[in-house]
Order: sequence, then C-alpha cells, then structure tokens
Amino acid sequence: MRKLPWLSLFLLFIAYTSFSWFVARTTVSWLTWSLAITFTLLQALLLTTLFARLRLFARRWLQSDLGYFCLVLIAAISVTFALVWFRAFGYCLVVLAAEILARLDLQNMGCNRVQSLIVLTLVSFTGLVVGWSVSLNPFFRAG
Repeated sequence: MRKLPWLSLFLLFIAYTSFSWFVARTTVSWLTWSLAITFTLLQALLLTTLFARLRLFARRWLQSDLGYFCLVLIAAISVTFALVWFRAFGYCLVVLAAEILARLDLQNMGCNRVQSLIVLTLVSFTGLVVGWSVSLNPFFRAG
C-alpha cells in the first residue's frame, strides 16, 4: 500500500470540523448531536461496506411502481429540506462530497472496504470532536 491520501483526508477533517462547529453554534440539543453522529457513521458505512447491498436493494425496489413513487416522495422531501434549511443542507453536501473524495482516494490507494471504513470513521469523528471543542472555546465565540 502507498501512503495515505492526506489532502482528501484533511479536506474531510475540515468539512466535519466546520459541520460540527455549525451544529454546536446553532443548537445544544443532545438529539441534534445524536443525529450528527448517526449521520457520520451511516455515511461512512454506506460509502464503504454497505454500498453493494444498497445498490442491490435500490435495483430491486425500483422495479415496482411503489418504489418509483417512494423515490419521488423522498426527492420532494429532500428538495424541501434543501430549500428550508439551506445552510444545514450546504454543510451536509460539503461533508458528503469530501467523504466521497476521500473514499475514492482510499479505493485508488488499494484499501479494502473495512480499512476505508476505519479511516473514514476516525477522520470524521476526529473532525466532529475538534469542531465541538473549538465551539466551546470562548476565543471563537461571537460576542
């Protein structure tokens, strides 16, 4: 194996740090942090180990009219979410793009799915913790 793709992992770290700082500055609810942590873990899982199963499930699900109806409904809800909570959607989109880039770089490097999952999860959670820690620092608070 070659060395890690530091640039894409650094971008992922910065994206999660920024996302975490946004979450910490806008809310202090434990439910919001639970959703952010779940989002982080599910995104890493879906991009690495569960991607083949998700693709098979989607292919089977879209063979029916009910599947297409649900897809249109989910797309409409997503567009509504994007328009109503534009800032939060923007942060989620940046995080998703950074994680896809890091996953592709890890895949090109020769990492298997489990190794990619471990690296993506560690970098993502480290970014969340650093963003949360920075938001607690009085130096970074807007007065």
